[in-house]
Amino acid sequence: MRVLALTFAILALSCHTGSSNGIVAAEALTNLAIGVGASAVSRASGGCYAVCQQGESCNEKTGLCEPLPCRGRCNASETCEEGFFGIKCVPGPALSVATGTAVPASTVPPPPKDKDKPPVPDAAKP
Repeated sequence: MRVLALTFAILALSCHTGSSNGIVAAEALTNLAIGVGASAVSRASGGCYAVCQQGESCNEKTGLCEPLPCRGRCNASETCEEGFFGIKCVPGPALSVATGTAVPASTVPPPPKDKDKPPVPDAAKP
């Protein structure tokens, strides 16, 4: 975070506005310090670095804003569906994948016995 703040400070000071008195650069540096400070306070309190826009939610682990499915436009009874033609809200619950159950061992047929095998011709014997 310190490297990022230092980089912004260097960039802000390297801007040339044509003013010889440096007032504009000082104002820019002040605004930068206020913005970085506000971002740090927001993150320290458990929020995001920035204010999330409509259709986004704050990921508290990373501190970044992440888009909601369908940008939050779907009702509770609708599901967001992404397809070839884009994203749309579809009525009904989300599709779920059901796991199958294993077949019990009693229903699996036993292996064939030796008497059920066809006889081997004499030419194939060693």
